[in-house]
Amino acid sequence: MMNELTPVNVINETSFLRAWQKAAAFIDEDGIFREIGGPKEANPEIVERKKIRDTCQMIILTGKAIAQMENGQMHPKFPFGPKQLEEYCNQLTPDYVKYWRGLSLEDKHRFRYLYRERLMFPYDQLAALKKNLAEQIADRLSSNRTQAITWRPAEDAFNDEPPCFQRVQIIYLGQDDEGVGWVDLRWDWRSRDINAQQSNKICLTRMIYHAVLTPNNCRIKRDVDCSASLHCYEDRLNDLHEAAWFQRSGNEFFIDA
Repeated sequence: MMNELTPVNVINETSFLRAWQKAAAFIDEDGIFREIGGPKEANPEIVERKKIRDTCQMIILTGKAIAQMENGQMHPKFPFGPKQLEEYCNQLTPDYVKYWRGLSLEDKHRFRYLYRERLMFPYDQLAALKKNLAEQIADRLSSNRTQAITWRPAEDAFNDEPPCFQRVQIIYLGQDDEGVGWVDLRWDWRSRDINAQQSNKICLTRMIYHAVLTPNNCRIKRDVDCSASLHCYEDRLNDLHEAAWFQRSGNEFFIDA
């Protein structure tokens, strides 16, 4: 139905693995079907015109979930292996950005965009995040302006492959007795495949640590991740259903209990 509203879900978790399974379960049980893409008549090169089972979700991680995310722990049913994870994380390094920018536009290895490239060019927002955080630490204050975005209106307003990840915001919380600074990390996504969600989190978190947090002796206290569209493509729904019921009975999820 064209007028059906996407269901909204909020997950509070201390387990990175269980949070992903709960998000998958919500898609499996409550998601609505939508067809995404664009009219082929207007642009025959558009390749993404598929049915998805869609939700809108906020996932809030605290406690050991933060350490699990930082250490790259993935749910047993998440469709990424360690090798694939490292390959994806490598795409968020300065060296890969340099390599990517050196490829011709026609090169088959050149993705339409890289998140890190979007954050570094034409202005280095990661360097700005690092400096802004350092100034807040020195001044013992916080700010709502410490953020970076990937959206380039001139490129993305009619782009058939715009970035899924849109914004990261860092809220400084102060230092503990040992001099370690703590932050509240917040993310916004316009679109998100549940089968990429954990790898997204792990690799982007590594990037933020490397470029911003570690140089400022800071750690993550809480991670708030908002996906306007967290979905699964129709051809992966059987795998999604299997993941949703892994080590589960009713509404009880025993994974990483």
